[in-house]
Amino acid sequence: MKNSYFLLFIFLFLASCSTSNDNEQGQWIAYAPAGSEYVRIDKNGKTILPNGRFITPLGKQITTAPHPYGLILSPDGNIAVTANSGTSPFSITVIKNLLSENPIVQQIPEGAKTDEGILEAVFMGLAISPDNQTLYVAGGETNKVFIFDLNTNQKKGEINCAMKIENEDFTHGYLGDMILSKDGKTLYIVDQINFRLIIIDTEKQTLIANVPTGRYPFGIALSPDEKQAYVANVGVFEYKFLKDVDLKDLKNTSRPYASTGYNTKEMREGNDSLGIPPLGDPNAPEAFSIWAIDLAKKETTAKIKTGYLVGQKVEDFPTVGGSSPNSVVATDKYVFVSNGNNDCISVIDIKTNKVVKDIFLVLDERLGNLRGVIPFGLALSPDNKRLYVAEAGINAVGVIDVESLKLLGHLPVGWFPSKLKVSNDGKKLIVANAKGYGSGPNGGKDFQAGAEGSYIGALMKGTVSIFTIPQDIELENFTKQVVENNFKFEKITNPSEQAKKPTLNPIPLYSKYSESPIKYIVFISKENRTYDEVFAQNTNGKGDTTLARFGLNRTFANRKGDLKLSGVDVMPNHHALAKRFAMSDNFYCDSDVSADGHRWLVGTYPNEWVETSTAAAYGGKRSMRIDSKAKGNLAFVGAAGAIFPEDYNEAGSIWEHLDRNKIDFFNFGFGVEMGSALYSDSTLKYGGVKYIVNYPLPEPLFAKTSKIYPTYNMAIPDQFRVDIFKKEFEEKWLSTNKPLPQVLTIIIPNDHGARERPHAGFPFLESYMADNDLAIGRIVEYLSNTPYWKNMAIIITEDDPQGGRDHIDAHRSILMVISPYTKKNYVSHIHYSFGSIFKTFWHILGLPYLNQYDAGATDMSDMFTSEPDFTPYKALPIDKCLFDPQKALDPFNEKFDWKAFEESEEMDKVEDMQRRSKEEEQLSVPKNQEKKKQ
Repeated sequence: MKNSYFLLFIFLFLASCSTSNDNEQGQWIAYAPAGSEYVRIDKNGKTILPNGRFITPLGKQITTAPHPYGLILSPDGNIAVTANSGTSPFSITVIKNLLSENPIVQQIPEGAKTDEGILEAVFMGLAISPDNQTLYVAGGETNKVFIFDLNTNQKKGEINCAMKIENEDFTHGYLGDMILSKDGKTLYIVDQINFRLIIIDTEKQTLIANVPTGRYPFGIALSPDEKQAYVANVGVFEYKFLKDVDLKDLKNTSRPYASTGYNTKEMREGNDSLGIPPLGDPNAPEAFSIWAIDLAKKETTAKIKTGYLVGQKVEDFPTVGGSSPNSVVATDKYVFVSNGNNDCISVIDIKTNKVVKDIFLVLDERLGNLRGVIPFGLALSPDNKRLYVAEAGINAVGVIDVESLKLLGHLPVGWFPSKLKVSNDGKKLIVANAKGYGSGPNGGKDFQAGAEGSYIGALMKGTVSIFTIPQDIELENFTKQVVENNFKFEKITNPSEQAKKPTLNPIPLYSKYSESPIKYIVFISKENRTYDEVFAQNTNGKGDTTLARFGLNRTFANRKGDLKLSGVDVMPNHHALAKRFAMSDNFYCDSDVSADGHRWLVGTYPNEWVETSTAAAYGGKRSMRIDSKAKGNLAFVGAAGAIFPEDYNEAGSIWEHLDRNKIDFFNFGFGVEMGSALYSDSTLKYGGVKYIVNYPLPEPLFAKTSKIYPTYNMAIPDQFRVDIFKKEFEEKWLSTNKPLPQVLTIIIPNDHGARERPHAGFPFLESYMADNDLAIGRIVEYLSNTPYWKNMAIIITEDDPQGGRDHIDAHRSILMVISPYTKKNYVSHIHYSFGSIFKTFWHILGLPYLNQYDAGATDMSDMFTSEPDFTPYKALPIDKCLFDPQKALDPFNEKFDWKAFEESEEMDKVEDMQRRSKEEEQLSVPKNQEKKKQ
């Protein structure tokens, strides 16, 4: 960014959007446009998304399989193909007669499941031959390019890119973005985990060369003369196993805690005495960069850094995440690069390989310098006069004038636009929207499941928008529509006068507007539940009682059907807390699954790397392999409960935000579970997991996390977690004179559910819910009897909703607020999302916003009152036939070797989620059945 441009926006931010000073001219506040409306799909009007924003996509909408992250047009412009890296199925969608009134839509494979005999996997990359007859498809971790006949849609071959040459072993690869030469004879494709550009002779169907790239090459483009290739690298580090780790004896050789804090000296240089390999400089040429490759010489000619460097000072703090350059296009004058984390397009002079300008994708000046646009795909008009940008974070397309290098405006499209193309005549835009219209409901008395079932990942169908490109004179109105779709602004006049009101809500109207009586925030994360399956019976809320499988007076059986309980309250504490305090029936997780959920839960909105990786991982086709020789294999962490350097936003997560604003915090198990790069078993009662790779944690989190509290590990009962929490709470604060941190974060994860383990105290799936329920009750009872209770708010939510079903939307989930200052027996109908939680935190703590997602959400003040009730809470017991706490805790002594972990389920295993949903339907018993225990 040029200094003058940057200073302009600092001025605008301070003048019209500052949250730290009263401004008698008025104070702008942003809210979610949804207001008190519930999420809904309306293909003929405004669809309300789980984040409370609207989409009103232009033109015709064509449905595809989930998550179309790749898009290609045939040379004749008559066919579009999307690469769908969804949870189920992996597929390609072929749209023929594209610009006609009635396009023909065909899916390969045709069914709702991936057919491994046709298309085993797909990830982004697509190309079509000059004669419009042949389609090339990147096969992700199959390490193959699949070839299809576009006339018949039949597979006609494949090119295997696995090989061993000299000192390189490319047996395990992951193929992504690709581009075909104009004559169709040469195919260029990136291999993300081998850090290579593969060059293929399409006539001989053989590999010509492997050219080294930076880390995790993501996007590729050719210069107009096809002499140069430009590769965008979204990776930061080449991770390695810890030096002392024996892959055959992980339990005894892995580390009890994460290796280092991010960007510390120890992270960069390693630690030989602890066996920690160095990660090096996050600003190395291999990281967050564009590599220019001479295709004749097959060698790199330039390594160009775009966007902001890690640690570069922006506004008044150093950047945390790198630029995440992900997509590239080129004219004979410029190379354009989308920087996913910096909300800008870098312009590179094609002759000098120098960045000459950064074009910032500003939607509304009232948002100041907050990020969240997430630029992804790029497309040039045929005459190279216009550049179009898929703005994934605001569900829009940015329009840039290439001659002046200025942003002209924005066009509304579907949810999370990923890739886009311009028709051959330059008149129409074709946009792939990875999340389409959203999931909609996935259960209830009026829900009828299609072939894809009720699992949230399978319901997240994509769309392709096709529309005539508006004239420049129309852009102002369309930009206004995009603003209104994403944010509702309200101007508060004379704010200091309003702040003098005698009875203020405990949640300040904005940061530093007033002083909140709440001084301590306890943020509790749970796992995978929807609103309906726990709270549908609450008559104050909008629920479908047919889905209340974890509510009150339930009847259920185990998997075999030989053990059944009737008339049992599964989660009585949740219901008692809801009646005593406040909750929402209009709260939605921004996430679909745990991998993205744990990013959202720490204030990190997922960028293009996370979104594409998550969809592929949950389809079972993107995972770390112990036997892999690929340099980048260890970046595939699957359903991780942590954030990684490739994920970090420009401003970082809540950890950096709290730290740089001098807000003390302490963490219990939150954000430290690193997916498949861990060792876990039931004997690891302290910590819950052990670490095998040199992944760093965010530096503030590394220093302020419990070393003994168990993170995600389903073999450990939540009762043990509460015991550890109470022990540390008393040792650190109650029995000392040390002040309690203002923010505590805690994971209580066992409502995720796992396989039945009667010998361990879990005879039913519902037993895990009961364990979780009792733990929540106990922790609230404990905290409400401490001296801090009079100034405390406890916020409880789920990381994602994928384990359950809901009749409003598959993303609707649980949000409970427990405090002396909450309304009693209150269900708020105002729309909330994860951003609402953080916005409420920042208002209480007097902090600025972190990104556009919290700035544009609605805070939770509706659930609070200025009249406190300091009465402590008393936890309710659980039916011992359902869950016996002592039986679950008995094995936790030093000598007992409990093998239950081998029988429990992996985090977010899709097959288990789908199986449990079917079993629930089969085992359900009418709710009016006579109450009895069997």
